Amino acid sequence: MSKLPQITVKHRICVVCEGEEDFAYFKRLTELGVWDSSYKFDLKNAKSASNIPAMYTNIFQNNSYEAVLVFCDTDKAPFREYSLVKKKISQFHGNRAAVPGKVIIFANPCTMQIVLSHFGDVQLNNQGKKTNAGIIEKLTGIANYDAHAEQIAAICAKIYQRTYPEMKARVSSMNNPDTVPASTNFIEYLVKFESSDPKWLQALSNYLSKPE
Repeated sequence: MSKLPQITVKHRICVVCEGEEDFAYFKRLTELGVWDSSYKFDLKNAKSASNIPAMYTNIFQNNSYEAVLVFCDTDKAPFREYSLVKKKISQFHGNRAAVPGKVIIFANPCTMQIVLSHFGDVQLNNQGKKTNAGIIEKLTGIANYDAHAEQIAAICAKIYQRTYPEMKARVSSMNNPDTVPASTNFIEYLVKFESSDPKWLQALSNYLSKPE
């Protein structure tokens, strides 16, 4: 008698990405095979920070995922759009603090801070394309960067498994509050994504469902 095929149930996680850069970069990481195979990531492009809360709310209410995360920029002080994202998600969960460390993966001032960490040490002060074009060309070879789809794809194509540990080491040293320039909490999520232990998913669910 032939054996039945083994059925593996994956933990489904949705990640709401702020825009094209965030979406393309996160997608590239999912393709590298550097995270535990027990997770299945579905990515959504919000196309702007202002669209994140509504998209997050709709996806969460559909109850199709074990976790819904947000991947976004802080931009620069006073962080108006980013603060609204945090506030609205928190209000949706009954004013629970849906802040960095819970569902929001942030990069201050922008995701390019993380992306460039695959190629070298970098500290960006803002998310201006023209302002950062020089350092982007120096580290990636992509000239006159203005976030065209072809340029985003070209940078992502230069990211490999071998650059992942370098990025991870660099963002580990950037694990500071979201108000600090050149900071990100990405390392906290990388540790979770690399682990085969899904307890963090249940802990997140318990946190968001617990009444104040």
